[in-house]
Amino acid sequence: MICRLTGRLVSVSEETAVIDLGGVGYEVMVPAATIGELHARVGQDITLFTVQYFEGNPAAAHLIPRLVGFVTEADRDFFRLFTKVKGISSRRALRAMSVPAHQLAAAIEHGDTRLLTTLPEIGKKMASQILAELQGHCQAFMIASAVPPPIAELTDAQRIALDILVQWGDRRADAQRWIAVAVEADPSLKVPEDIVRAAYRAKQAL
Repeated sequence: MICRLTGRLVSVSEETAVIDLGGVGYEVMVPAATIGELHARVGQDITLFTVQYFEGNPAAAHLIPRLVGFVTEADRDFFRLFTKVKGISSRRALRAMSVPAHQLAAAIEHGDTRLLTTLPEIGKKMASQILAELQGHCQAFMIASAVPPPIAELTDAQRIALDILVQWGDRRADAQRWIAVAVEADPSLKVPEDIVRAAYRAKQAL
């Protein structure tokens, strides 16, 4: 099972992203809400948290492996929950996730049928089905993502701080987000050790 990919983002289409990892290109299906962010990061190294599944007809012995990818583990966990709803396939879920996962989770918890029915492929009947099956189970995903996107161009000090955090066992994507929070809160941070300390304070606050 492929649960995470880290590599250079080569291209982004309306539904997929291609990541180059060791000279091998992996096509990953991505939610609609992240397309804009991914377009802005083409050519950069990124991490996607993935779900692997097989698409096709088992009876005909015709199965195609697919990868679905998300910029955060929370988004991936929400996708797994969302696709438990009867009638929500992986592809349908990705198209319906045209708003951030935390916003979709909040709509479910608050019974916001109006927002749900504005999502691609979600009519009134499916919106009712989603609420019936998921309402009361999405609180953990409702925290709005106040975290800015990872810094596109790191300074030398930020890059050293990032390497330190990764060496200490933190995931690169997580560490980069914490650094983004830290330097946005205090742009005067210039020393790697100070950035590391501020990043861990940001981690504890999130």
